[in-house]
Amino acid sequence: MDAAKAFENYMRYKSDAWAFLTECVYTMDQVKKDEPIRRFPDKEYLRYFTKMWVSYPLIANPKARRMTMSWTTIGLYVWDTIFNRARHNAFVSRKEEDANELVKRALFIVENLDKTRLLGELIPSFTFKYNNLEFPELRSKIQGFPQGADQLRSFTFSGIFGDESAFWEYAEKFYSASFPTLDGGGRMTLVSSPAPGFFKKLCFDAMDVP
Repeated sequence: MDAAKAFENYMRYKSDAWAFLTECVYTMDQVKKDEPIRRFPDKEYLRYFTKMWVSYPLIANPKARRMTMSWTTIGLYVWDTIFNRARHNAFVSRKEEDANELVKRALFIVENLDKTRLLGELIPSFTFKYNNLEFPELRSKIQGFPQGADQLRSFTFSGIFGDESAFWEYAEKFYSASFPTLDGGGRMTLVSSPAPGFFKKLCFDAMDVP
């Protein structure tokens, strides 16, 4: 790939999250024994979710199993992190080790970007340690946290991804405590299998319903 084409591709992927996902990103699915590592699926509902994610910073989205929603959301936060400076995105899960697994999925995406589409020299350098994926030259990072009212209080984040938040014991306290960190234009994405409780009320705008 010549320099002009490489730069053209870079600018296209920087401005088009869906093109980045479908042309550059691979996911891993241990259930698929014959093809565990596959290109990100070009599905209409994922295209719609991506469009919504780019347009609306606050999203609570119920999901069903095998919909690739967690991978999609992680891929979108990777896109936001590697194409912009000074991004601090948080991945939150029920337990600390679960949050680390989310960060490791982000690491997998970065390590396996299609370098025939996005030239390796244009992918920012990165380091990984437990619950921390950093891009030093951009001063950007993705950091994992367990749920809890006080986990995020001392930080200001570019975005927060909460995975399976319908099953957190302290989901409402987490939401109340972390929301001020997003004040001024930050992003929050909550994705979960459906279950009664705070997440369901948030999805259906029923916070005042007993």
